[in-house]
Amino acid sequence: MKSLITGLVLLFLGFRRGLRDPEFRAIMFLLIVATLIGTLVFRSVEGWSWLDAAYFSVVSLTTVGDANLAPSVAVTKIFAMAFSLVGIGLMLAFISRLTSFRDEASNETD
Repeated sequence: MKSLITGLVLLFLGFRRGLRDPEFRAIMFLLIVATLIGTLVFRSVEGWSWLDAAYFSVVSLTTVGDANLAPSVAVTKIFAMAFSLVGIGLMLAFISRLTSFRDEASNETD
């Protein structure tokens, strides 16, 4: 339990440190914009609720996947493919930067 708490504290400290970095903020901004665009597209074309559309956007970006929701219209299937390819790259860049800032925070607390 102690290691979980330590890990979460370091992650939070890394996130705080990252907010001071312009590149980290830019990646985070693009990730938020991508999620909002995905939510709007899935909401308007598929007719899903806001929550379902946002959930599917986040699940697509994090590569988790969910068999309960899937696009049924050809346009959103094509959009989902492009959205996932671009968004997964953004998510990887975000996690990579966050990890580097977490490691820096870890080195300072040692």
